[in-house]
Amino acid sequence: MELNLEEAFDGPVDLSHRFEISAERLDRPELLQIEPVLFSGVLTKAPPGFVLDGEIEIRGAAICSRCLAPVPFARSGPVHWTFAPAHRRAAGEEDEAELAEGDLDVVWYDDLRVPFEPLIDGEVQLEIPMKPLCRPDCLGLCPTCGADRNAGPCDCQSK
Repeated sequence: MELNLEEAFDGPVDLSHRFEISAERLDRPELLQIEPVLFSGVLTKAPPGFVLDGEIEIRGAAICSRCLAPVPFARSGPVHWTFAPAHRRAAGEEDEAELAEGDLDVVWYDDLRVPFEPLIDGEVQLEIPMKPLCRPDCLGLCPTCGADRNAGPCDCQSK
């Protein structure tokens, strides 16, 4: 999906989309599944270019890093992006400038058609736990026999 920023010249644009994202596309081996990501928001013309405010709903499951059990994750909440024309960026700013609050939400554009999937993918990437745990005290798998130590002691512990 592409955002057509030009549509917001005439007034606010309501956006609503369901993103089908494959686990392979995100390249996260710990990801078991990702449900369709739901987005709704409003694109408006505002300095320095355009602003997109919306709500996102992300749900999925990852693999527990200790016992390999599924670990569900979910996020539902606000998202915000500011779109600014690339010619407004000061020369060399991207290499040497210190980041200020909100700078990570700025999307610099050269064209009034901006790919939207990378922005949604970025939000999803932030929600996938880096080291998912089914519970904080997960005992993991036995390194000898592979038994789930959460279910009880394995046979090789008694030998």
